[in-house]
Amino acid sequence: MPQGTADVKTLPLTVLFHEGPMARAYLGMLAAEGLRVERIVRMVGRRDPARRRPIAPWLPSGFRRGLAALVQDRQMNHWPRELRRRHRDLCEGWWRELAAAWSYPPGIFEHLVGPSGDVDRADSVDELFIDGLGDPVLEQHLRRLPGRNAVLFTGGGMVPASLLSIPSCRFIHVHPGHLPHVRGADGLLWSILLRGRPGATAFYMDAGLDTGDVILARDLEVLPVPRAFAELDVLTGYRMLYAYVDPLLRAVLLREIVRRHPTGLADLPTKAQAAGEGTTFHFMNERLRRVAFQRLVDLSHERADPVV
Repeated sequence: MPQGTADVKTLPLTVLFHEGPMARAYLGMLAAEGLRVERIVRMVGRRDPARRRPIAPWLPSGFRRGLAALVQDRQMNHWPRELRRRHRDLCEGWWRELAAAWSYPPGIFEHLVGPSGDVDRADSVDELFIDGLGDPVLEQHLRRLPGRNAVLFTGGGMVPASLLSIPSCRFIHVHPGHLPHVRGADGLLWSILLRGRPGATAFYMDAGLDTGDVILARDLEVLPVPRAFAELDVLTGYRMLYAYVDPLLRAVLLREIVRRHPTGLADLPTKAQAAGEGTTFHFMNERLRRVAFQRLVDLSHERADPVV
């Protein structure tokens, strides 16, 4: 990671920051590239992420916002931290193998399990206390941003049409699957099962599900997988993939885009997806997850000797 700020350049990008591994992976990867972003719009939810109940509505606004940020951090980053605590040797060994395979510093994983550090990775940080992506406060804030903005989506639900229709903003999403072939949920696992390798696609969002104009689509190298991963129960293995591998896979593709296009991210060349192309998948059930995990392990064994 960059040790100082003298060589850090500002990327013309607004990060719509939803606390969790995806947002942290993006910012960690950009920091490793010697980049900070122009702006972070940090969304603090008024509701408990799990129960969807309002958080301490009796508290004064300032205290309530602080408590909500703490709740959001603890819930959205629970599994990255807990899995490392339970399986430290497995996690840290795998982190090193992934870092070598995808050519990034292993220290990026510390961003996934440590305290929030987004403030020092942006020229400007705007914190909004809102009730989800459909909150009018968020729309009004984005409409007031100066100039033309590339806005990186980092999760938090379905982006409503009211945001996608803002003329000055183009929303970029990185999907864990090669579009249009693998749309929808559990893209990482469906890619492994059906295409034999992970994939990722960056696109400008539209009203459809993963149907926007494609900026860059890639099939990536087969993942190195520790032998001990095959011994985990299905739910733990699933959580581990989506705590560490899925976020970094997305960040690797974002890195490729910003290396190619350090400016003008709101108006990159694209390729439209044909309406009849591709398949949209749903979340896998436990049986399919088990099959996909075995396929992942088998592919890793064929690729090279996995980490012990």
